[in-house]
Amino acid sequence: MKRIFSMIMLLLILAACEGGGNSSGEPFDANSIITWDRSPQTVVFRTEVVGGDNADAFLTRNQIPLCTIYGDNRVVWLNDLGDFKTQVLWDKVTDQQIQDFISYITVAQQVFNYDAGADLMPPSAVQPVREVITVSVNGRTHQTDSMSSNEWPLDYFETIVNFCKLVSQAPVLFEPSGAWVSVQSIPYDSTRPLQIWDSSVSTLKLDELATRTEPTWVADNNIPVLWNIIRNSSPQIMFSDIEGNAFDVVLEVPGIHPNAKPAP
Repeated sequence: MKRIFSMIMLLLILAACEGGGNSSGEPFDANSIITWDRSPQTVVFRTEVVGGDNADAFLTRNQIPLCTIYGDNRVVWLNDLGDFKTQVLWDKVTDQQIQDFISYITVAQQVFNYDAGADLMPPSAVQPVREVITVSVNGRTHQTDSMSSNEWPLDYFETIVNFCKLVSQAPVLFEPSGAWVSVQSIPYDSTRPLQIWDSSVSTLKLDELATRTEPTWVADNNIPVLWNIIRNSSPQIMFSDIEGNAFDVVLEVPGIHPNAKPAP
């Protein structure tokens, strides 16, 4: 499979070069050595969907980008199973696999030729929903989005997301053992999907966590349970204790969620 993927990369790069290749002044070409910051927190590449009416809402912190390559060669991505069910998969890949992929999006997909159109829009109370691609290599960070003044080709974003997932050859299902947990008390809303959380038999007391202003680090058996509830439920899932108190719950894992703090 690795050989097939590398051959696809090479064919696409060669085809792009024959058609005119690199004309955008990006920081390297098909013959350059591609380098990146090796920190585990560094985002070498990311695809995500951002914005919308609820862009700053509390529950959006549960969202995970579609595909991310980190500086320590981890690839993390979502496998959408439908009906609000998602798997988080990850793998540790080689330098060559990352370099092949970056060469592909640079030369064949000309990612550095597309700007970030949202940056040019006037300030607005509502952020438009947009697809975003971020690349950070060879000392340069470049971002483009679906509002680029140079219009993306048909299926451009989906194609790049799918190739990002193919960088890995042996993905593993991810399940955390620790995470930052944030809880907000909310009015009970009968229109939202409901998850009962029995605090009388759990060491995780949602009412207590709701009184805290900062996320709480939790590393016990509650984390896999919460993780699977959130990953297999509507983004609007509401938690309720047996007393009928309602809560929004956010679970952020370092190295998986974009804004999660490092583990203590």
